[in-house]
Amino acid sequence: MLKLIPVIYRNMNYPSPIEANIHEISGNFYKEKLVAKTPYSLHTEPSSVPKTFCSKIVNELDNINKAQKDNIAQLWYDREWANEFFIFIEWLIGSNNPPEVLEIHPPFSDYCKSFDDFICIFKCFYEKFKNKYPTTTIVIENRFGTRYKGGKFILSTYKNVLEFCETLIKPDNSGIDLKIVLDYPQLFSAETKIEKNVENWMGSNPLQLVEKIIEFNLNIKKYKELIGGFHMWGKLRSGNRWIPHAGNFDTFFSNDNELKEKFLKSFFSTFNDGIARYFVPEVNSGEDDLKSIVTDIKEESFAY
Repeated sequence: MLKLIPVIYRNMNYPSPIEANIHEISGNFYKEKLVAKTPYSLHTEPSSVPKTFCSKIVNELDNINKAQKDNIAQLWYDREWANEFFIFIEWLIGSNNPPEVLEIHPPFSDYCKSFDDFICIFKCFYEKFKNKYPTTTIVIENRFGTRYKGGKFILSTYKNVLEFCETLIKPDNSGIDLKIVLDYPQLFSAETKIEKNVENWMGSNPLQLVEKIIEFNLNIKKYKELIGGFHMWGKLRSGNRWIPHAGNFDTFFSNDNELKEKFLKSFFSTFNDGIARYFVPEVNSGEDDLKSIVTDIKEESFAY
């Protein structure tokens, strides 16, 4: 069966009878203090928009402070950056219990040219972090959408994800327990061709896009053990704009039930293996939309 560990996002309640006790907590670079009274998933800097760094970084962590462009952090810039990132995360966790999950994000292509380069840098952080927090699961999210200029996230498209899986299974990387959390809406967005004067955000041929993601699901099956979780959310049309992290699967697929069912059927068949994976509903538009998404995924999938 599909087996999901529910993570609470923005304190929104899951529908009964689902019981969730892991909260997602922000660990962005502007964070000055972390207070965690329950089990938590620590969501680190996503490098989407310009931000002012916290005093710890400005005053003590020179490499992180310097690795930025127009106030957008250049994640995993080099080994020195990775060492300081551990110092930052250690400081942020402080006297709190270790997180259940640490979620990180990929670097940009203008300074990190390959997945091998990233892994080389990441190992500096990984060894220190796992030595101190051995029970925490580390996941990396595929990313699309940023104001950063000059490069793209190296883990964005479905081909990127498959290539990264191949990197993770190399013998030299056998000692690294790094999972991927699949953000399906961002995966859709990364594969969307921007078209003018098209009402559907998926373009003029949304079926073709859905079939592309179904093809991805077929290809990811052989790497299923590397997938540690999922992000799900909707898109909602407001005038001529599509608002991310709003709405539900119905609005995401422009109320085309056939497209929605095609995707969900592919999702279920791909991960219907009984392996427990984390689930984060990144919905900002309220509990009704969260409940709608959970209902579509099936409440019994959350019986963990």
